[in-house]
Amino acid sequence: MNAFDLGLRIEQGYARQSLFALEVLDAVTLERVSAGITVRAAGLSHGPSVSWSGLFVWMIEGAAQPQGIEIDPGKRPLEGATLAAADITLPFTSVQLAPRREYPFTRGVTGLRGMLVESQAAAPGRPVPVAGARIGLRWLDEDTTTWHDAPAPTRSDASGGFAALLRIVPADVPHVDGAGAFTVQLRASRDGSTRDSLPFSLTPGRVTDTLPPFAWDELQP
Repeated sequence: MNAFDLGLRIEQGYARQSLFALEVLDAVTLERVSAGITVRAAGLSHGPSVSWSGLFVWMIEGAAQPQGIEIDPGKRPLEGATLAAADITLPFTSVQLAPRREYPFTRGVTGLRGMLVESQAAAPGRPVPVAGARIGLRWLDEDTTTWHDAPAPTRSDASGGFAALLRIVPADVPHVDGAGAFTVQLRASRDGSTRDSLPFSLTPGRVTDTLPPFAWDELQP
């Protein structure tokens, strides 16, 4: 099979010598992004070209294969990503970049903007932020017993801030309370440990700002 016998509209010039293509998506809009983004593939000597359709395309370099990929979003309000060799599927790999806290969300997006700290601090003390934690939302199924992970988990920034996205697709059947809100919980992971918040309600179609911050020592192992 040719590297792009996938129904993908790639320039004909790439078709015969291409090794693989990478699709980078904005996890909020699910649109391809390439401008301002730097992508590097370990194990390959040359960088990618960008196709007219916005794919990053690497050419064949003998028997060399990609051993990992680093994606730097530059000034875009998106999280970078690192793919291990096992995460790369030839001839085509797609990855979603999660939003950062400063992402300009529009109406209709469901999510949560907040902070993660070590513990709550009484005034005049200031809480210690938890930076670099992997954070995502989980939503409760209509059976009220099954939890599902939302796509595109993110990481807390240096101040503990994050923006967690909740995307419900037509095939999903979440539990909805009397006010029309989803039942969700926050999941945070750091240093090999994963903890969940108590369930709470999240209004569909808006990004909710939460105060006080979530505290690591109050999350449930």
